[in-house]
Amino acid sequence: MINKILPLFIVLTILSAQIEFNDGPYGSEYFDTAGPFSLVDLNLELGDVNSDNMVNILDIVATVSYVLGYEEFDEGQIIQSDLNFDGSVDILDIVALANLVLSPEPSAWNFETQWNGEESYIFFTLGPASSTTLWNDSYYDDLLEDSPDNVHYFFLSDRSTYFQDVRDVRGEFDLILLGMSEVEQAHWKKHLHFVPDKCDSHTEEFVDAVCDIRSISIDRFQRWREVGYLGNPANFSGTYINYLAHEALYFNYEYSALYEPDEEYDEITVFEREHYTGGWASSIYKAVEFPSNENLTEYSGLSVELLRGCPDANMNYSDAGCDDYDRIAHLYSCEADSSGCLEIARWITPFDRQPHHLTDISPFISHLRPGGNRVIKFQESGWPNSLLTLRFRLYNDSESQTSSPQEYIPAWNGTVLFNPDYDENRPIVVFEVPENAIKVEFVSYITGHGWGSAGCYNCAEFCNSRHNFSVNGGTGEFSKSHPEAGNNDYCMELETIPQGVVPNQYGTWGYGRAGWCPGMDVAPYIVDITDFVSIGDENVIDYDACRVVGNNCVTPPTCQGDGYCPEIAMSSYLIISY
Repeated sequence: MINKILPLFIVLTILSAQIEFNDGPYGSEYFDTAGPFSLVDLNLELGDVNSDNMVNILDIVATVSYVLGYEEFDEGQIIQSDLNFDGSVDILDIVALANLVLSPEPSAWNFETQWNGEESYIFFTLGPASSTTLWNDSYYDDLLEDSPDNVHYFFLSDRSTYFQDVRDVRGEFDLILLGMSEVEQAHWKKHLHFVPDKCDSHTEEFVDAVCDIRSISIDRFQRWREVGYLGNPANFSGTYINYLAHEALYFNYEYSALYEPDEEYDEITVFEREHYTGGWASSIYKAVEFPSNENLTEYSGLSVELLRGCPDANMNYSDAGCDDYDRIAHLYSCEADSSGCLEIARWITPFDRQPHHLTDISPFISHLRPGGNRVIKFQESGWPNSLLTLRFRLYNDSESQTSSPQEYIPAWNGTVLFNPDYDENRPIVVFEVPENAIKVEFVSYITGHGWGSAGCYNCAEFCNSRHNFSVNGGTGEFSKSHPEAGNNDYCMELETIPQGVVPNQYGTWGYGRAGWCPGMDVAPYIVDITDFVSIGDENVIDYDACRVVGNNCVTPPTCQGDGYCPEIAMSSYLIISY
């Protein structure tokens, strides 16, 4: 049943380029806002400016001399004397140092005062189940090497030997830091935190969030976030502490993708934490009121935000509530009576994790015309169980645009077996370009699926397929291939995760696929073909596909009727702007 029509869009105005500390309400569940807390930190034992293992009047004298310009400090001395962590040494640090000499006390790291919206925070606690193996891992050096610069790591213990546990792990990192430059050492001494107090001695909210789980994070939006599976996704073996860096890389992706302080846009919310469930490949849909046709022309772009969360028994977010398999998820724009549905966005769901993406789908402004009431439909293969949040962003930078997507012509759509008959099932498309057209684009989603059938070369999910297009008998030619398909670790590479792959999934997420990775949005393939078409006349576009073997393009394989036969899922359109 279609829900009532949503009210027209609301205008978002971003006034600040930095996210301020959120004053709540706070909680300790995943995606809840993390509240203030303070932790004693062994790495904040500062003030020993002259390196005599004591903090006393001599350190004050040295700091005063530096501030007055009578003495030069090296990088280590600057670290020791910058007690307020503002990046400079001045009278405020001298006052703080004097107070430290007069009233010695353990130094504490305060989340609220240190928060800047630019960094993420990952906590690792020794004591909960399966934590010992990770704590004793030998990949601490890889953790630092793989990590972005804006992540903090906190090491705590909830065992009776908590103090010695933390001192020992700090000693491991001290040895690693000795092999680094002074600049690197200075950085990590501010981003590695060793908490000598028992984990459960802190505030109730902090204990609830941190102490009973091996690892947990706070992302750049100040939300408590789950840490995924830290074993090898190819053979489900081992435990690798350097995989914690994957979480920080993904948090940076989310922040840079979702937070657009310099953009002005109108937002339309379709689903807000909506529970999406039902039978196999069921759909969820809602009637939405879009701006008028004239108003749509004023927008410079369109993107879609999707948080595919998963519910626990209490309808809170939890990886444990997610599907165990990677599925194809489609977003369709339909007529008001639910007919004429066309795909405008695509995602591949992850193994037991909760991705959050913002995808540029600007050509599909044409699919929203003539504006007014439309039905937006989301469909996921498999047995859906999600907490969906889905929004559109329509951008207001109309001053920079020279044209707007006005019309679309469907080309090849649907899923077709990737076999020797594939080309016959994708016939030539004839289309007309109106005389007032300024730009013509070919826009498509092309992903390969199916594998395991005997003699099919792991096609089409794990084999490279090439998709060749020809406009007007070869006036223009272009192709798309999937060389990452079959790569054993493409999707988990440190360069790929920041493109939007939610990491540390509970399945074979590391393998490269044909045009996709599990837990990632599928970006539309867009080619400007304006120079290849005849404006105001009839045009043709032809298409064929093959399997790539080395430098050769060979006929797709024949499925033997066993396993998952190879197939290509494709939606494609000619988008005309004027």
